Amino acid sequence: MASLKRGPASRLLHRGAEGNTVEFARSFLTSRLEGFEKDMHICLKGVKAKGQSRVTHAYFPALMACCGMLEYLAALYQGKVGETLNNAKISAYANEYLHQPDYAPEAIRILFDALRNPIAHRSIATGVWKDMHKDFRGRRLTWKVLAGSARPAIRLVDEVREIRRDSPWPCRYTHRVHVHLGSLWRDIADSVPRYLNALASDQKLQKHFDACMHELYPD
Repeated sequence: MASLKRGPASRLLHRGAEGNTVEFARSFLTSRLEGFEKDMHICLKGVKAKGQSRVTHAYFPALMACCGMLEYLAALYQGKVGETLNNAKISAYANEYLHQPDYAPEAIRILFDALRNPIAHRSIATGVWKDMHKDFRGRRLTWKVLAGSARPAIRLVDEVREIRRDSPWPCRYTHRVHVHLGSLWRDIADSVPRYLNALASDQKLQKHFDACMHELYPD
């Protein structure tokens, strides 16, 4: 491999790759992972809630960062970073590199359909989500997002109650999904070395990664 070139302040050009996909991918994702971890630490640092003694956190920015990072990794795995991935493609990455059965397809579907998508469009998962899946019609979900590291990170709990305080009328729900951000973000972060180790010896994964780089940084 050619000697590494340096730019201003001795910064390595091209993250030290020089055409080496494996080396570039390792440097690229290590840098992204550092940014992701920094964001999560900031979101979960905890500040005093206004007018209260308890501590609160940036729960939904943290949750969106987790979903975004997971979707990004799945896109690199699939070789299609320029398009929105469906739940099946995100589950394909999860099946390979995340702890199972904690991140089975149903957990991914609930995470993205009941939480990620409403938050992306409304900044919060307000209200009750009616599950329209053919196997679960009639299931009505609300949520509880926590900063801790309990496992599994995504857990569906039977809970038949009504929302009264925040809704204009009593609103029934049948389940509550618990999301533990401390374990969710660490599980996603821990999947990165597994993916990189697989990429190092898998030419198909390398081609997929290259395809994504050409979308992100067109020739």
